[in-house]
Amino acid sequence: MPEQASRQPVRQEWPGFLAIIAEAEQGNPVSIAVVGSAGSETGAVEVALAELSYSEGDDAIVVAAGGGPGGTHRHVIVHPWKILFDPPSPFTARMIDIEGPDGAHTLVTLHNRPLPPGG
Repeated sequence: MPEQASRQPVRQEWPGFLAIIAEAEQGNPVSIAVVGSAGSETGAVEVALAELSYSEGDDAIVVAAGGGPGGTHRHVIVHPWKILFDPPSPFTARMIDIEGPDGAHTLVTLHNRPLPPGG
């Protein structure tokens, strides 16, 4: 994700940013991939967003997609280090990069959002 096109919100903004996206994108297609030192793993490809939230008490982000006969892929990032949104607004973000304490990145791609001009 290009650094100039992304924004790292402060931790206090995480619940609000994720709630805005979850409400707008519930049921829309997303892909979830985890990239870390051991390689990459694709958890879900273009399946319905079921949950996207941050629990301050648990200090955890939950991303869930799927449902129906294929089941639900649920990924929990405990003690996330940072989140980047590209573009840098919860209203237009197409990609969310969540970095965990181990340096692994959970990449959430929102497929239902329009490309930015020139994108």
